[in-house]
Parts: sequence; C-alpha cells; structure tokens
Amino acid sequence: MRVNLKLAISLFLIFCSITIVGQDFSKPKKIKAKGNYIHRPTMTIFPESFDSFQRKNIYSFEKDKTNIGVTYENQQLQAQFSIYVYPAGEGVEGRLRNEYQKSMQSMANLSENGILATQFAVRKEGEKYTCNGFKAIVAPEENRYNSLTLYECGQWYLKVRITAYHLDTNQIASLEQKIYSKFDPTKLTATAPLGTKVTVYYSKAAFRDSVLLGSAMGSALKKIEWAEEHVKESERASGFPDLYLTLQVESLKAFMEFQHRFNYKKSDFTKEYLNELQLISAAGFLAELIMDQLGMILIMPEDTPSKFEEYEKWKQSNKITIDLNQRFYLISYGQDK
Repeated sequence: MRVNLKLAISLFLIFCSITIVGQDFSKPKKIKAKGNYIHRPTMTIFPESFDSFQRKNIYSFEKDKTNIGVTYENQQLQAQFSIYVYPAGEGVEGRLRNEYQKSMQSMANLSENGILATQFAVRKEGEKYTCNGFKAIVAPEENRYNSLTLYECGQWYLKVRITAYHLDTNQIASLEQKIYSKFDPTKLTATAPLGTKVTVYYSKAAFRDSVLLGSAMGSALKKIEWAEEHVKESERASGFPDLYLTLQVESLKAFMEFQHRFNYKKSDFTKEYLNELQLISAAGFLAELIMDQLGMILIMPEDTPSKFEEYEKWKQSNKITIDLNQRFYLISYGQDK
C-alpha cells in the first residue's frame, strides 16, 4: 500500500525526549518455573527441553517480566545458547544499530583483551513479516564458537547468544536453524508490528539556519520515500530500514541538493558542513564515509564494489570533521490508530 506522505508524516521540533529502550543488564532476577515458561506479552513458549538441550536458567531484567533471558545447555556437547526477548521501544531509525553496538560492548567488557569478530547483516523471512538483524561471530579460540545475533521485531528485540566447543560448521548451522524455527523473530513482529505512520523529530541543531533545516527535511523525506519504494511493508513493520547503505547514500545526496534550490543565507557551520560533504561526494566516497562512521553495520549492495582502501588513503590527506552520528533528525515508525 502506498502511503500518502503529506498526511502520514508528523513533524516534531526536538528529539531530546525520545526514550531509546534497550536491555538493562543490572540486577537480573532469577525466575523459577516448571514445565513450559511463557513470556506473556508475546506468548513465546520456552520449554524445559529443546532438541538435546535442557533449560538451565530464566532471568528477568524488569519487574514486569517483559525483558527476559532464557538459557539452554547441553553439557555433553559443551554447548549453550541464550534467548533474550525484550522491548524495543519506539521504531526510530538507528535503534537496531545502537542496540547491537551496546550488546557487543557488553561482550567486550567481559573480555580482558576485548573481542575480534566478523559481523554481517542477517535476515529472516516469515509467512507474513520479514525481520532484519545483525550477527557477530567472535574469532575462535580453542575450538570455541561464540556468536551474538540481534533482530528487531516491531516493538520487540530478539537476541541470541551461542557458545559451543567442538561443534563443526554443519552442527552449528543445524542448531541455529532449529533455534530460529522455534524462536522465530517474525512471529515477534506479528505480536506488535510497527504501523505506516511516520514521525520525524528534528533536533535544535537543525534550526541553525534555513538552509540546514531545509537540507535536513529533504534528507529525511528522501529516506522515507526510498523506504516506501524499495522495502515492502511487511519488512517495514519490523523496523525502519536504515541498515540499507543505498538509503543512507541517497539521503546525503538529498541533504546537499537543497542548497542549490534556494539562495538562503548560511551560517558558518552550515557552509563548512556542506562544503565538506561536497568534497567527499566529488571524490566519490559518500558510501565509504557512511560505512566508516556507522561501523559497517549496514546492508551492502551486492553489485557495488567498495573503495574503502582508497577512501582510507584519501582521508589521510583530507581532514574530515563531519560526524554522521550527530543527527539533525530522527525518523520513526509508530502505530496506526
């Protein structure tokens, strides 16, 4: 269904009051249960046994038990996995990336020397909905497999941690297939999908001058239009699709375009910001800038070769002050009423 953007977009002047929900690791409370344990808000069932694994622990990170973690273990195989289901809050862009980075940092904090991981986007397609996620496989040590996967599922997150010794690649793949068949992220989306209502929150920084505000508005509108034209509603119900590199590139192009349409006065900040963007664009490195500053946590086009090595060399002789993580706006999918 094509959304009438003029009617569907709500505008707010600041986003400093937005609450970004994530998992709180402080003071988890152990839950005692026999038989199936049911996460009531999503009706997700955690049985006492799953395949060759036994349920070991159930923890709640909130008093209302909406934020939970359940651990399964097979002592003979020296393998363990944990399933976390917890609220994702408002469907703002960047929430999956932020929560994934937070989860990775929590893993790194438990290691004396930090962690080295291979990371990539993952996708789960269900009967009605599609979920995007991101996965990290920590560099193996002593035959130990260690991974973290996070999906955004409408108003919920699904996170899976797997730790295993002496399991080969096929055994790991089989285990993961069984896990995501039983604990399907698309079924979490089905319990609380995001709607087609679009809200754009603008920061105070966007109001420095008319050119910067117009650039921010043009950039936001391009993201909304691109998502509507290239991403199915069944996928957008799980989260705003800002993981797509092409969406990010097109939004920066739209950001630069506004200055050529209206001859408004610019502040020194806006002049420097746009000049720097133009410099990067002229050098052909907009995609690489985004990849660099968003930590490679993106869905890359298969047919677009990366020029990242050339970008790194170019960056050494060209000072870059732009920080794409300092936002002028946030886009959010809410609930249709």
